[in-house]
Amino acid sequence: MKPACRDLLFPALLLPTLLSLLFSCGSGKPDVSSIKLTVEIQRLDRDIFTKTGAELSLRYGTFFDNYTSGILNIGKCDEPDFAANLEMFRKARIVEMADSSVVARYPNLDGLTRKLSEAFKYYRYYFPDKRIPKVYACISGFNQSLILTDSVIAISLDKYLGADYKLYDNLGFSKYMSRNMTPQKILSDCISTWTGGEWFFDPRKNNTLLSKMIHEGKILYATKAILPDEADSLVFGFTGQQIKWCLNNESNMWEHLIGEKLLFATDYFKIKKLTEDAPFTSEFTSESPGKACNWVGYRIVSLYMKKHPHVTLSELMNDDNYNEIYRRAKYKP
Repeated sequence: MKPACRDLLFPALLLPTLLSLLFSCGSGKPDVSSIKLTVEIQRLDRDIFTKTGAELSLRYGTFFDNYTSGILNIGKCDEPDFAANLEMFRKARIVEMADSSVVARYPNLDGLTRKLSEAFKYYRYYFPDKRIPKVYACISGFNQSLILTDSVIAISLDKYLGADYKLYDNLGFSKYMSRNMTPQKILSDCISTWTGGEWFFDPRKNNTLLSKMIHEGKILYATKAILPDEADSLVFGFTGQQIKWCLNNESNMWEHLIGEKLLFATDYFKIKKLTEDAPFTSEFTSESPGKACNWVGYRIVSLYMKKHPHVTLSELMNDDNYNEIYRRAKYKP
């Protein structure tokens, strides 16, 4: 176990104010009321139980084949066994359980539709030349939370049934995973996933931990800008206590990364371990959240943008010179 990071305690009453100040993405959110944009969520999760393969293929286009072959593993619509495979999928016990739970939890998606429409107004404000995706709701058999193509984001509703959903334990989902499998997490997951797909990380060009941290920090920074009213706990996927831990231990995390010469590490598995979901970040203590390094990357990006207010969000996202962002941020927690 790595040395414990010391606690730098904030008075409890000041914590909400400090969080608000530390996580601000700027002086105020832009006015997007003049942007005319409405997201419609097509309910593939309902259609797949009532329509034929041909009807589904006509309605959902090439995405449907990607979904059935890549996620459901029942083949493509034009294959001879597809109709039989689709019927087997519909009658599978776990699918029936997922479907009944989704119907109960999501009789309609009106609230999510409004929130996504508002979010993509901000997205269009910041990135006027970027496309707005089609949005589908689906069931994946508890396989994948979000399915992304170049023009579609599909929300697997059976992965957002609530942290206390009884089947998650039976299916082997750890508590740190099911904690974020809630209806409230869909919005920020959609925005961060779509943004991450539009500005993907290429390890062939930037293969260090620092580069990955700053890239993930940019995605978090953009997500907060697009969702200015969303709670930090939802954007980061951290509990309030985990955010407090990060604030208390920011300098210790940084000192450890420098002291262990990890910032410029290029080992793929080491980087993956430090920047992807986990019960905690292995280089720190068990009180740390998984992906704490991404939080540090967000802090670097936030400082960079604060020191360079002329840089637009679009310019930030298109800048993959991570070492230069780090140098110009002058990050010293």
